[in-house]
Formats: sequence, structure tokens, C-alpha cells
Amino acid sequence: MVTRRRIQAHLRGKPHGLVKKEIDKVKLWAEALDLVESDEEILALPPIPDTSQPIEALGKPKSGGFRCTFTTDCRTVSANSRRRNEHLWKVHGVELDPKPGPRKAGAAEADADLTYWRGGVFYQQLFAKGPRSEYFEVARGHDLESLDAEQVRTEAAIQQATQAFQAKSKEARKKEMNVIEEMGDLAAPNSWLRRLGSTAHLKDFSDKKQFLKGLISLKYDLKVDDPKDDSELRHIHAAVRRLIRKASGVARPGAVSWNVLFEVNRKQLHKERSTPFHFRFKRQTRKKYIAVCLQFFAYAVRAISCENAADRPPFKLTEGQTTAFDVMMDYAGELIDIENKIEPMATSSRINELHELLENAALAFYISVLDHFTKTTEYDSILVSFLTVLSIRDDKTWENYANFTPKLSAIMAISRVFLVKHTVDKRALYIKQRVEQGQTRQEAEEKSPGHFEIMSDMTRRFLVGGAEGWDTTPTQFIIRLRNYGKAASGQQAMPSSVSWDNEDAIYKGIRINVLGVQSMLQAALRRAETLLYKHLLFYEEYKD
Repeated sequence: MVTRRRIQAHLRGKPHGLVKKEIDKVKLWAEALDLVESDEEILALPPIPDTSQPIEALGKPKSGGFRCTFTTDCRTVSANSRRRNEHLWKVHGVELDPKPGPRKAGAAEADADLTYWRGGVFYQQLFAKGPRSEYFEVARGHDLESLDAEQVRTEAAIQQATQAFQAKSKEARKKEMNVIEEMGDLAAPNSWLRRLGSTAHLKDFSDKKQFLKGLISLKYDLKVDDPKDDSELRHIHAAVRRLIRKASGVARPGAVSWNVLFEVNRKQLHKERSTPFHFRFKRQTRKKYIAVCLQFFAYAVRAISCENAADRPPFKLTEGQTTAFDVMMDYAGELIDIENKIEPMATSSRINELHELLENAALAFYISVLDHFTKTTEYDSILVSFLTVLSIRDDKTWENYANFTPKLSAIMAISRVFLVKHTVDKRALYIKQRVEQGQTRQEAEEKSPGHFEIMSDMTRRFLVGGAEGWDTTPTQFIIRLRNYGKAASGQQAMPSSVSWDNEDAIYKGIRINVLGVQSMLQAALRRAETLLYKHLLFYEEYKD
């Protein structure tokens, strides 16, 4: 152990060798802890009884030490003969007077040890330097070898029980992975899975889970003249990243009115908006949100590009979505031709123009996906279909509501920031068209719809919807599912059931003996209490 003042010296030396930047982080962390710091506080620490167990935090105790027996109160422990003789002389006034003449090595040491010292002592040290850096005896009267063996047996038993539990759990997971199925009517209902609808939508892909995960993978398969080539997708993803950056720049007060930001953040049609929309998230959150958006475009490009619709999940595209998708792919294909030098070398202005056209095409496709009135079922929407595939975990089981709800939030945040960008672009287009028709700039701006009017129309049309006679839109489904997931997280509702067989609990085929778990936890708790009270707080009256 080291004091707060010695953190820097300790971490600079061997074996750590840390630099100042890393050491400062540790010092900052240590400042928040309630530690003894002054020499007076350190010296006031109670002595550690020599019959106590070794302090695990200090490492394995050293053996072969010598404890002074000159008085019963002396607690000095030493492993060096010179220091032992020095202690006897300075503290107890005993000066050993070895006989003149040659002596065998260790003879004087053996004589002194037999007279004033007790050998075979286990000892430890609180601090390397400074106050309370002396050695102190531990484990007096204890058989450390037996205790170590018992600890090894206990840890082995805990490890064995943990491995058995993990093996059972893995076996149960493997059974779940084999088939995409919804729980039968006789089983405990999994309301989250039923509400999400992934099992029903993907029922024909039970043996193609890896294929489904591949549809949303962000790894590119770049193979020229191969149907699975992701060259277009790579350019589309780059355009989407630029689009998000530009959209977040206009989704702020000053670029649009506060009223627009309140309107796009509307949750319910007939309820007043309470907070404005923003796209200011922590870096990690923003990165995750963008990843979900990129996964959607990956799903759209790969799934729509399937030659046979039966080879992909059963969503349906509208005419507007098909047209917008084809335009987006055409611009991406033109960039690939330029990249592969199939066409004459384009100028930088033409390449920049294609990049901007691809961004606009990607935005138009996404807006067309949101503006989809599903006539039969929500799962006709490619966005809802994407969510069902997104709900498959890496181990091929289903995401629970706690992990999946943030992904729904990501979709809504991206949708709203794209809507703001689309609103700004749409008003600019209206003004441009009127100017081209001969109107002055001021006249065109006055007669063109404002940002709020454009946003309000889209919000009521497909962002929240719900007016009488309107069909369902994907965003309605997402908002309701997100609200359901939040409510379920608050109640901590867990699917499936637990059955009992005497003292065994059975969950999904996993059998656990409750008494065994209880004894394992009690043993771990006793060790934790001993470490805390006896060895860290130095509570002398504590008894194991």
C-alpha cells in the first residue's frame, strides 16, 4: 500500500513506469476517496493483532521472520541479523559481545535468535517507507498451509459451480438459437416479443439467422461484378455521414425557429409539445445513433437488391420508395464508375456535385420510408422490417426491451434531424422556383411556405399521425413500441417462469440447488466481511 502523497513516486518506479498524464488520473481518483493522509493519522492506526489472518490486499505474507521476545510488549519483527542486533542494543540496551576469533557463518545470529528472538514468523508490511513501514507478525498460531488449501478448495468449488451454471445457461441459449419461434400458448407469454413481432415477421428465416445479421452488417464485401458487392453501399454510407453532419448543423435555433424544433419533437398529435428537439448527444451516444442509421441503409440496399423477393424478409415498397431508391443507387453507381475509371475522368466540381446529389437522394429515400401509410400491417414497412432484424443479437437470440429501446430512440432522433434538414431544403427549393419564375427574392420568401408550415404538415402526416381515417405509419409503431419498452423497463417485467422441485429451482432447463447457492454466497460474504472489518478497517473486536 502507498499513501496519497507517495502515489506519484510509486507509479513512476518499477514495475509500473507510468507517465505523468496517467499518474494524474490516479491522483485525481484518489482525491475523491476518504483516506488517511497525515503522519498523525497513519500513526494513529491501531496495531494489527499477531493472531490475525494475513491481509490479502498486502499480498502473500513473507516467512522466516524473527519476533523479538525481550519483552511481551515488543512487536518488532526482523529478517536481518544486523537489524536484530541493532534493535536489541538501541531499544533494550542489550549489546551482544561475540567471542573473539573466527566463527562459522550464522553462528552469532543463531545464538542471538535462540536467546531473544522467536523464529518461523510470518510477517507483512503496511507501507514501503515512512510511518508504519515496520514489519508486523500475522497468522500466529494458524496453519497457513491448511488455510491456503481450504481457500483453494473453496475457490475451486465456486469456480466449478459457476462453470456448471454457465454451461447450463449456454445449453439453454443454444436451444433458443436453433429456431426463431414465439412462445406457445401453453408457455409463459413473452409480451415484449409479441409486441415487437420479430418472430412472426421472420418465421421463414429460422435457419438463416446469419444471413439476416449480414444484411445489417457494417462490414463491406467489395467484389467487382459480384451481386453482393458493397461498393454502392460504401458511397451511400459516406453520403449519409455527411448528411447527418449537415442536418445537425441546421437543427438548432437560428437556422430554424424554436417553434419548428418543438413541432418536430411532438410525441402526440393532440398534446402540446413540452420540449424542443436537439441533436446534441454525448460522443458515444451519437456514434451509436449513427451506426443504427447506417445499418438501416445497409439493410435497405442489400435486401432490396435481392433478385428474388422471397429471399428477403417480406416488406413492401411503395412506388415513391422504389423511385427514390433507384435514384440513390444511380448516383452511387456513377461515383463507382468514376472511381474505377470506367467513364472519362470527371472534374472535381462534378464529383462534388454527385456527392451532394447522393446526399439529397439518400435523404429523399429516407423521407419516403417515413411517409409510408401501411394498408395491411406495419411490417410492410421496410423500416419496421429492419427493426425486427436489428432485434437479433450476435448470439442469435432476441434483444430484450432494455437493450432495444435505445435503438428505437436512435431511429427517432435520426428521423427528426433528417426532417429538419428536409424542411430547410424544401423551403429553399420553393424560393428558388419562385425566383426562376420571375419573382424577386423578397417576394419569393414571403409567398413560400415557412419552415413551421412545412414541418407541421409532415409531423401530422406521418411522424405522429393518428387523425381519424389515417393509416398506420412506421413512426407511430416505433413511438408506441418505445413507450412500451420504457414502461416494461420501469416494471422490470421478465419473461418465462421459474418452477421448483423441492430445493431446486428450474429455469429454462437449468436446475440450481438453492442451498448450494446459499452456502456459496455465505462463504463469499464472510470473506468480504473479514477483509473489510478486520484487515481494512482494523476493527479489533470483529470476530470471524
